Amino acid sequence: MLGVIQKKDIIQHPFIIIEGFGVRVLIRALIADEKETFLDIVNECFELEEHEGMDDLSLSQAVKQFLGFELRVREIYLSLEKQMLEQGYQDVSQFFQEIAAHEEGHAVVLARVRKEISRGHFWKDSADVYQGDITAFEKALKAVEEQVAKGPTLAEALDIVDALEGSEINMVFDNLKDSVDMKSRTYFERFFVMTNKHLQICSTKVQLFRERYINKKGNC
Repeated sequence: MLGVIQKKDIIQHPFIIIEGFGVRVLIRALIADEKETFLDIVNECFELEEHEGMDDLSLSQAVKQFLGFELRVREIYLSLEKQMLEQGYQDVSQFFQEIAAHEEGHAVVLARVRKEISRGHFWKDSADVYQGDITAFEKALKAVEEQVAKGPTLAEALDIVDALEGSEINMVFDNLKDSVDMKSRTYFERFFVMTNKHLQICSTKVQLFRERYINKKGNC
């Protein structure tokens, strides 16, 4: 299962986990069920912290919503992975599996961002910046989920990638960079690079598949 806890990795990198997510996450990960993912543990621990009287900043709330969006996009891509395989497009199916893994990675990054915000590592509250993004993307995401449930064609599946990856959800990383303090911005720079690589992979592969299957054969 993607993202399942590996205790050997936890044991090998305890200080990284403590620094990134706190002692609670480390302890919870060490006693995790074999089917639990690391992201499950992070979210559970953060939920517990929020119910211990910690006031949620609106910036933290926005990040939490975008974290949920990333996971919903992941589920969309996993559904498309299966559907494309059933339609006989094995290479396209593997592509969707790859970018689904990317989305889970993005969610883990956002979980770390929430941790940084809880530590006070931000210099401005950007709720106004996020609100328009959240409203627009929620509406668009629901429409995509309904489309995927009906079983899109290859051409429609590739259009879905373009729509999702060109949407407001990818603005969240740039907005965060402008909201957190300089120390955190420097720390997260490698994750901004990761996101840009993800977008480049999506663009390149979608174009490749259109040329390979659609432009030569007409609409699928």
